[in-house]
Order: sequence, then structure tokens, then C-alpha cells
Amino acid sequence: MSESGYGHLVKKLKFQKGMGGANAKELVFVGGDEIANFDLNFIVGVYDTVGDWAPNRGAHNHPFDEVLVFFGYDPQDMNYLGADMNLAIGEEQEQHRFSIPMAVPAPKGVAHCPLLTEKVYKPFGHFHLALSGTYSGGPVEKTGTTDGTKYAHFMKKMVAQKGPGGADAKQFFKVSGSDLEGINLNFVMGLYDKPGKWSPAAHIHPYDEVMVFFGHNVGDLSYLGTDITIEIGAEHEQHTFNVPTVVAIPKGMPHFPVTCNKVDKPYRMMQVGLALQYKSQQLK
Repeated sequence: MSESGYGHLVKKLKFQKGMGGANAKELVFVGGDEIANFDLNFIVGVYDTVGDWAPNRGAHNHPFDEVLVFFGYDPQDMNYLGADMNLAIGEEQEQHRFSIPMAVPAPKGVAHCPLLTEKVYKPFGHFHLALSGTYSGGPVEKTGTTDGTKYAHFMKKMVAQKGPGGADAKQFFKVSGSDLEGINLNFVMGLYDKPGKWSPAAHIHPYDEVMVFFGHNVGDLSYLGTDITIEIGAEHEQHTFNVPTVVAIPKGMPHFPVTCNKVDKPYRMMQVGLALQYKSQQLK
């Protein structure tokens, strides 16, 4: 991985052993100081055990907006989650069960959790995407009750769309801030399984963005399964990597094309933009 002009924007993801139990078996935490000091921190990991993710801790909230993303690692079909989940939302701890990929907004101050895995069919994945360079939060006591539907609109089903194919995405999820209670964040997660050049046109965004490249090996998340080259800057400076990697793209920074040099196993890319909706300007 190059350490030249834009090398500081390209970071290897250093996965480590998680807390275990129902919480992550393996995960990586990335703070804003690692991604060009963006107002973003994220976690991505693998989960394979039933139970409460944080036993006896109840609900908590944050002084920033957050999105909880639940997805499966199936290398052929993004619509498969692989688990039965139960997430409580609000200070009333209203419970919501789901068994499909889901994005759940947790706006600033809104309580969420406990979070339980009720059944596991296959190991599955989770991102938290938090709009702050650092992570913080505090407990919220349970108060009141609801009819069970007060927060139902927070549960956003993610249905995979068919992608362009070829070297580009086979399938993808696309979610905007308007789908997430107005949180200033949009994301696209794609499944890729062919070599070649995808999204070839260089472009810029009017906001900061990160691109998270990760694999499907639930026994070892440090395995990507592909060899990627991305071009950054007006100079088209090339950066090549074959391990899970996050690329920070500051507002107005030219980037792309991306070339998949070879594929040993299907892989994914999570593109997160710090704006309500996706916008780009193609460059000549």
C-alpha cells in the first residue's frame, strides 16, 4: 500500500477478537482520527452466538446520530441475514423483532437496546455508523410503555437491488438519510465477484465519504478475497491492496476508477457519505 501523497487516506482494517458471547466474535473499530478526522466512527464485525449483546446494561443513548446496520455474509444473496434479532427502541424499550437485513436509525438522544440475538442460522454482520469522530454514550432508565408500534417506523428493511454486474456490484443496498429519520448520512453496500474496472468515471462529492472494503470469511475477517486498485486525486495516484481496507475521501477529492485486479472470493464495499443523500459530479 503506497505511502505517497494520498497514502494517509488508505488504511488497513485491523480486526481483533471481540467481547464474545452474543457480542462480536471479531471486529474492527475505526475512529475519526483514522479517517481524515471525519465526524464519523464505525464498527463492523461478525456475530454467531445467541443472547444479549450487553448483558444487564439495558438501554443507552448518544450525543450524536447513529445508524445500526444488520446484514448477512452470504456471498451470493444479500437478502439473507442468518439470524433472528430483537432490538428495543426508546426509553420504553419497545421491542422489535426481525430476521432480514435492517437499518435502524438512532437519532441523537434516542434510547436503544437491549439488543438480543434470539437464533443464529449462519454468522452475520453488523455496522454501527456514528456521526462523531469519537464514540460516547450513557445509560437510559426504562420508563413508560407503548402499544408496540411507536418506533416501528425506525425499522428500515434493506432489500437488495440487482446491480450492473460484471466487475461492478452483483447486488447492492442503497439507503439515504431520508430513510433514516433525517440523519445526515447515506450509504451503499455492494456485493462484488468479478474482476475488471467498476464505476470507472472519476468524480467528486460535496461531502466527506469513506469506502470500506471487506470480505465474507466469517472465520477470519482479515481476509478480503480480492486485489483492488483505487485512484485518488487529480493525479490519479494509484493505491493497491488485498486486505480489508478503509479509504477516506475528503469533500471535493477526485477519486475512481476502481479496478478489481483479481477475485479469489466475493467481497463487499460499504460506501458511506456524510450527507442526507448521494450526490456526485463526474469529472472529464
